[in-house]
Amino acid sequence: MEEAPKEEKKKKKKKKGGGKAEFIPEVLGRPVAVELDGNDEPIVGMIVDNSTFWIKFQDANGRIMHLNKAYVKSIIPLK
Repeated sequence: MEEAPKEEKKKKKKKKGGGKAEFIPEVLGRPVAVELDGNDEPIVGMIVDNSTFWIKFQDANGRIMHLNKAYVKSIIPLK
């Protein structure tokens, strides 16, 4: 007796990487001004770290803030 061939289940491919946005390394550790949605004045400081949805930001007073990327309108590098 011959066995019927087993149907192979299609495996979903996992996306690799993706956690960090590519534009962040250009401004990581440099002084920047961040414009947020709903806030008229930009916040001046430095981007310390980032993840998929959050930016760890240190303002000019040394205060650490976690900013949601959905509310960031623009990041302006300062010299």
